[in-house]
Amino acid sequence: MRSRIEISFKALTLALFWVLLVFFPLSLPAVEDDFPRSESLLPAINFWIQVYTQADTESGFLHDSRNLGVIYAKLPRNSQVIEVERERIKADLRLLASGQRTNLTTRQQQLLQLWGNQPDSVFAKAAEEVRWQLGQSNRFREGLIRSGAYRTHILSILEEMKMPKELLYLPHIESSFHPGASSSVAATGMWQFMRTTGQRFMRVDREVDERLDPYTSARAAMGLLQENYLKLGTWPLALTAYNHGANGMARAVKAMGTSDMAVIISNYTGPRFGFASRNFYAQFLAIMEIERDITQYFSKVEMASSPQFKSAALKGFANIVQLSTGLQISVQQLRKANPALLPVIWSGQKRVPSGYQLKVFAEDLAGDLQLSLDALPAQYFYKEQIPDVSYTVRTGDTLSGIARMFGTSIAELAAINQLRNRNQLRVGQLLILPSEGRVPDVVVNGAPVVQIPTSYVVRRGDTVAAIANRFGLNVSVLIAQNGLDNEATIYVGQLLNLTLPEVYPTPTVDSITSPLDEGPQDLYSVNQSQSITVLSDETVGHYAEWLKVTTAALLKLNNLRNPSSLRLGDSFKLDLTKVNKLDFSQSRRLYHLELHNKYMSTHRIVQLSTYIIKPGDALSDLLRKNKLPLWLFQQYNPDIAPSVLNPGDEVLLPIVSEL
Repeated sequence: MRSRIEISFKALTLALFWVLLVFFPLSLPAVEDDFPRSESLLPAINFWIQVYTQADTESGFLHDSRNLGVIYAKLPRNSQVIEVERERIKADLRLLASGQRTNLTTRQQQLLQLWGNQPDSVFAKAAEEVRWQLGQSNRFREGLIRSGAYRTHILSILEEMKMPKELLYLPHIESSFHPGASSSVAATGMWQFMRTTGQRFMRVDREVDERLDPYTSARAAMGLLQENYLKLGTWPLALTAYNHGANGMARAVKAMGTSDMAVIISNYTGPRFGFASRNFYAQFLAIMEIERDITQYFSKVEMASSPQFKSAALKGFANIVQLSTGLQISVQQLRKANPALLPVIWSGQKRVPSGYQLKVFAEDLAGDLQLSLDALPAQYFYKEQIPDVSYTVRTGDTLSGIARMFGTSIAELAAINQLRNRNQLRVGQLLILPSEGRVPDVVVNGAPVVQIPTSYVVRRGDTVAAIANRFGLNVSVLIAQNGLDNEATIYVGQLLNLTLPEVYPTPTVDSITSPLDEGPQDLYSVNQSQSITVLSDETVGHYAEWLKVTTAALLKLNNLRNPSSLRLGDSFKLDLTKVNKLDFSQSRRLYHLELHNKYMSTHRIVQLSTYIIKPGDALSDLLRKNKLPLWLFQQYNPDIAPSVLNPGDEVLLPIVSEL
């Protein structure tokens, strides 16, 4: 009887709640629920608000790298001034660390007041953590203006995917809403995707790079964020995973025993969880605060208008000049509307791929685009693509030399040609050149001559590291000379100053290994007992090749009769007498990267679903039903043993579509 009364009372209460809600609507704190801000994060949030609104790229702040509530000075962007002041602050902090609290100078008293009554050890640590942060107010303002072109599109995606609308602000951190941005680690586009991560959601190859299309890549970014959220369970973790990787954040949660982002930020000291990762969420919260009342921080910001497009798929391969002529739209306008098409298309070295969704600005075409394409002569469309441009390796060639010769980066050459070892080129080996590759301007006796100009205009595919390498410059100097941000972000058309300073500034920009997670690192590493867990598509022959030993020796070490005895999930002992752990893990990871690239050239991940293992489920049946390779399942479920599925286990299943 009591349970029935309780149930009836609950039902009545719920009904009353909905009646009240109809007549007295509530303003529910959805934003605070999705993106909580604890008291411990407020100093960092306020710091980033100042960075984004109170200092431009000609100035910045000397501050403590851990306690962002401690700002020592706002200074002009002058390396000598910055370093002199940094050393003064460090000397004063060391004095306080010695225990002295009397006979202090005015500056030392101000430092003591800034920090408060702290143990000597705090001042000793602070002396080693005086950091320079470049201001960003002008870039932020420029980003606000640019964002107008993309806001409506991004918000429509967020609404469709039922995700928080505040995720719209993420490009402020990544690229200042610049669609052609490229970072020092080759992250590309407005949403700063690495190549392999981008291939999971978009077309990224030698002809088309959809990372450069701000509209297409917006959906991909939301897909990645949704994937992070499904893996991690909270938006603060999902956002930080955009910088640090979902597997990295899962390790942080496991190490700290909590999903509380504030606790993780304060206490987690895992590998690669440096200044950028630690501050990513606070930066986002600061931007949310600025976006709530833009006029409080910036006056007269007129956002760009949102362009209207028409699009249609090509029925064959097409030359861009012929398309321009037939549609009576200039090549320049077509290029503006189709940023994903790479330079090799615009130079005529390649045709626009068959099936590509060509876009034109609505004002450039009065009628229907599909009808206009159908009306073009049949000879405008080809059945095949123009073959790749390639280079044959000669005696004495190195990958870095070839990269310089053709104006590209080592990383891009290695990725396109799926090179396992960048240092082992073979004479006669055929290398495919990336889309931004070019013939050197000056050649003397068959060798390219590099002439260092005083300035350089950034081209598509450029990175700071590649530009510095090409002209023989120091990366840190190039960054400092041009006032680049912490991630050395550049964009197509940007003018870089290549003139060397008389005095080299001390590097102060943090080095960020990756803006996006490239895959679970632990899957490919060697454990302390010098053994590994066998993954899918691996053989004893692979291990022998990576270890530079014989297959017979490895079979004997593991008491196996023949290579076919190897089973998925087995523990396998390694002979590391000729190759160290790091090199073996790298070879192993590159092999799986090749599998990834080959698969993603014909498939796309369209969404991620969760599945609860039921009694009698077999992994082979799950994979066959969802058309998934085992290695892809393992990447999304690194903690699930493929050989043993337990009823009740929750697994993530990527939903893929064939191209």
